[in-house]
Amino acid sequence: MRLQFLGTAASEGIPNPFCKCEICEKTRSLKGKNIRTRSALVIDDVMQIDLAPEFSYQVMRENVDVTKIKDLLFTHTHPDHFNVGDLFSRMVDYGFNITHPLYIYGNDIAINGTLAVLPGYSKERFVFNLMVPYQTVTTSSGYQVTALLSNHAKWEFCFIYLIEKDGKTMLYGHDSGYFPELTWQWLKNSGKKIDLAIFECTYGYKHNDRTDNHMSIETVLSAQKRMLDDGIFHSETQLLTSHHSHSSGFMHDELVEIFKPHNIEVAYDGLIKTI
Repeated sequence: MRLQFLGTAASEGIPNPFCKCEICEKTRSLKGKNIRTRSALVIDDVMQIDLAPEFSYQVMRENVDVTKIKDLLFTHTHPDHFNVGDLFSRMVDYGFNITHPLYIYGNDIAINGTLAVLPGYSKERFVFNLMVPYQTVTTSSGYQVTALLSNHAKWEFCFIYLIEKDGKTMLYGHDSGYFPELTWQWLKNSGKKIDLAIFECTYGYKHNDRTDNHMSIETVLSAQKRMLDDGIFHSETQLLTSHHSHSSGFMHDELVEIFKPHNIEVAYDGLIKTI
């Protein structure tokens, strides 16, 4: 699998345009890997997870041909992940020379919310698939995808995704605090070994290794330990953090130094990883 990080920020982005904190001001000056757009990921040029508000800019910046994407997975419907208005540009008479439909996967709110902004859509352009927690589906591009419950918003099923293809397994683990026990038990009992995982790390230090809603630095380390203890991670598993916020209080290089002793990589916009 080839993973391309389109964005790695939490909901405000870094810098937050309405913020004058030290992190945002330093980022405006230093730029580079400190600049983060809202979180989204492309896998093998054919699958995307979440649609950020900066979608059009991200794919132009990274030279991604999104007409190749066949599967779009939504984790939940918070606006930094659910910019479905841009999908109207894929409708008939708006996007031309498109040869396949886009298969959209998500919870009921995501499916209905997308349908609401695509009136009169055609099946040649969009196909909708309701995801059920802990049930595995085969996507249009041949991936095995399992939606697992996360520990995030209380008014909808929010998903993290286990994705498998060609003997490789990855976990897209945000938005979520310390995972719900049902998810931990499913991962342990499934017998699956994860080759690469992405945890979100929105919070900085919280003096709490089981935070709700989002992960703290301590929660990332605690979840990594449990993954290893339960045999879900193997000795060569790659772990990365993403979905970072200016409110964590750390610049990119500082996060790198914090996680380096734990063999955890800090993702940045445009990073490409393979497994």
